Amino acid sequence: MDRSCFNCNHFFPVIMDEPSEFGICLNDKEFEPFIDELLGNSNYACCQSLIDRKKFDGNRDTCPDFSVMEDSFEIDEGTEFGRELVETVKSGQFCQEKLEEIILREQIRNIDLKTLPVEKYSKQLKHPDPQERASAISTLGSLIFQENEDAFHELFNFLKQLPPPETREEVHFKKDVFRYFVHLAHSEHSEFRTKLTQFLLGELNNLPSNNTTRQWISSILQFLESCPLEEISDPLEKMLSNNRFSYRLKKRIENILLKTDENGLNYL
Repeated sequence: MDRSCFNCNHFFPVIMDEPSEFGICLNDKEFEPFIDELLGNSNYACCQSLIDRKKFDGNRDTCPDFSVMEDSFEIDEGTEFGRELVETVKSGQFCQEKLEEIILREQIRNIDLKTLPVEKYSKQLKHPDPQERASAISTLGSLIFQENEDAFHELFNFLKQLPPPETREEVHFKKDVFRYFVHLAHSEHSEFRTKLTQFLLGELNNLPSNNTTRQWISSILQFLESCPLEEISDPLEKMLSNNRFSYRLKKRIENILLKTDENGLNYL
């Protein structure tokens, strides 16, 4: 094992929540009154000012009091973290950098994507740089797949605020945003689907039907085809009496309504 303070039995990291190369030496007599609190309770507050004054880089060369770190704890090889740690030690590659990598991967695995805060990406959506906005859209879209409710509301509100597309570029942009929602037609998260369905039905009812909007209308209808008929039948039936819809569009709506529900009941 590399003879650095980091691998000494007296070395104690200055923080436990994240990887750090800094630590203190518990062999230092000034820490003697606080050892029980530090080791037993990870209570840094009991001597924080002393820690700040005494901390050092664990990569430095050792002193004559160097004590080889003992294997005094068990590693649970049933966890991904434990398996990585054991494999690294067995391969002879164990060092501070490798340990930090393993800890970082474990922290990422433990992130609850359903509750991950999205404030950062909300601000990005308003950024003047298109690449920044695209990055925020992509990240929020990925979090929607993880059923992150805040991500859904942020990106959904962004989609609703987009004006009716008047150019092909605007149509393509709206479709790019919408693609992060299409899986919700089959989702068990009915609250998300219901809100999205109501928005799309309103969009379809108010959107001018022309060559420019055709692709966006087609995307809407593809989504509605996969929705439960009880959520879409009444609004779509009312649209059939709207004279501004072309024959082709009405036939598409009729085909959706002609689908049968799970009990085989026909809605027309």
